[in-house]
Amino acid sequence: MTALRAQPTGRGRRTRHGAPWTSLPTLRPAQQALLCDWLRADAAERQWQSLLDIAGTQRLELAEELLEQLLHAGALHTKERFVHSQWRVERVAWSDVATLQEAVGLRSAATRESARQQLAAQLQALGEQEPWLESAVRHCLDSRQSEALRQARLELLRALAGWQAEQRFGLRQDFAQHARGSTKAITETEWKWLAAHVPLEALGIARFAPLLWLGGTLCLHTPQGRIDVAAAGLCGLPTRLFDTPTQVRAPQRYWLIENRASFERQALAAAPGTCVVWLPGQPPQSWRQAMQWLLQHAPAPADVSCDPDPAGVTIALAAGALWQAVGLPWQPHRMQPDDWGAAPRLPLTEHDHAWLQRLQARSDLPTTLRALCTALQAQEHKAEQEFWL
Repeated sequence: MTALRAQPTGRGRRTRHGAPWTSLPTLRPAQQALLCDWLRADAAERQWQSLLDIAGTQRLELAEELLEQLLHAGALHTKERFVHSQWRVERVAWSDVATLQEAVGLRSAATRESARQQLAAQLQALGEQEPWLESAVRHCLDSRQSEALRQARLELLRALAGWQAEQRFGLRQDFAQHARGSTKAITETEWKWLAAHVPLEALGIARFAPLLWLGGTLCLHTPQGRIDVAAAGLCGLPTRLFDTPTQVRAPQRYWLIENRASFERQALAAAPGTCVVWLPGQPPQSWRQAMQWLLQHAPAPADVSCDPDPAGVTIALAAGALWQAVGLPWQPHRMQPDDWGAAPRLPLTEHDHAWLQRLQARSDLPTTLRALCTALQAQEHKAEQEFWL
């Protein structure tokens, strides 16, 4: 072991040094764990008693042993005082606290600051890209949250942006599954934070029983009584109603409409024999199950009307797949450029262009939707159906 050098620093005081610092010596797991505990603070110099307090009574002998090993390796030097005929360690000075922290798997202050700045930049970029997230982003940036908490909330906001871009709808459990792969993965505290800063219901994240919104021609006979959708004009029915005890007469056609305002207008003006259904973006499992039940007990072809944009094409394909699965015809309806008229246009984003390319590569893309994708790429614009439907 390297000989130690003692350097007097005053009356009854000295500093002890080991070899020039190069790297950590080989440590046993228990020593490594204690050194990690010592290095969690960023101070370049510590009171020896404070390090003993961290070790606790169960690790005092380990602490003395580790101190000597690190001293000989040059990882630290000790400041000592002569008391009662013996030299006693008063303070410990690390040779390079940042390097030592990184060596034992901890992040140094500089590394943490760099990560903090990078995280802040990511939050700011998300806020600029999605202005409706500004309140949540600003709260993350202004509050004294831990880096781990900010990172977790950044990932939630990114998942929320993806949910909105894909026009998904569902219960809170559905969003939790989308965001973190489990229906219970978002804590109550996180839900309260989200609800305080973003309009969850408006983003299609419901807290209560899921509904299937209908208008036009449809009559259900449930064990509790008769429900005439036409008499109500339009109504939201709990998806649990669409189950075996319920009876229904098939309409002549279903008309699925993505935009809520368009759905309500068309539901109130529906021609006899047409059942108008609100298609809530990428619909949750409860909506799909209700529609599957209707197609089994009241089969009819479908027209599907979505926004003429990449998300709308994807939603139309997902809805049409329900009809295709049971051998019923469906077709896109009023989604072509000729239908847009003088409706306001929105420029396609880079994300939209990439999405359109993926859609064009699909072999199951119907001819009408393929023509729509081609037109969108050529015009480099998209639109929202509520302006003409």
